[in-house]
Amino acid sequence: MDYPKSGEPVSPLAIPKLLFRAKPDWSAPETVSARSVDYYESQRAIGKLFRGINLPALQTVQQASRLQRRQLMEDGEDGLEEIFSDLALSRDALYMTVEEYVQEFGIDMEAEIPEDIRDIFGRYTSELLNICASHSLSPSKSAMLTEEEAIIGTIVAKSSQPRYRRKVIASLRDRTEHLARSVRQELEGDEDISDKEQLSLAWAAWRLSCSRERFGAKSFGWVALGQVFETISVIKNSNAN
Repeated sequence: MDYPKSGEPVSPLAIPKLLFRAKPDWSAPETVSARSVDYYESQRAIGKLFRGINLPALQTVQQASRLQRRQLMEDGEDGLEEIFSDLALSRDALYMTVEEYVQEFGIDMEAEIPEDIRDIFGRYTSELLNICASHSLSPSKSAMLTEEEAIIGTIVAKSSQPRYRRKVIASLRDRTEHLARSVRQELEGDEDISDKEQLSLAWAAWRLSCSRERFGAKSFGWVALGQVFETISVIKNSNAN
């Protein structure tokens, strides 16, 4: 019987009944244990695939979130001035590779980090913290996303409302994309500065991001690094012409 065409509703008594109340374990919502009496262990391929996948991401994010909150508390006690006064650079392989590449363009590699770059970094971390706190699915006031979740654009926490979760993730991606774009624009500087000066600013931002393990530093570094390479590309194209 086709209700949209005929306009005649199907009688509830005519609807086929389930053979038994329990449902297959693969259909259980993510916030409900599949071992509940309401679900049975499906022996079909989809059931075996469901049980064969183990994603420890939630535990990993919970550990990262606890570490992140401790870092935020420590940074709050130190203050930005104390943090900026101790630029203990982490000269890993990536840092040294970028350093070797940038110095080919005559940049002062050890120049003092400009106050403008420190201000940009401070605003970035403050806005990112606000984004992480306002997009958590948990009702707890202290709950917040990790920096990694915000930058990747996902939420690992389980939810019984998948539609709401998708809506929050979409908002999260819009906010972080806008934040990253605004930082890139600030690192470009005014229209009247040279490409070399732009590269110097981007390099200073990258150096600052490598100075200390602090909330927002890693993602700020990736934004700065993107600006470093984009500016180098502009310089090379200008030299070629």
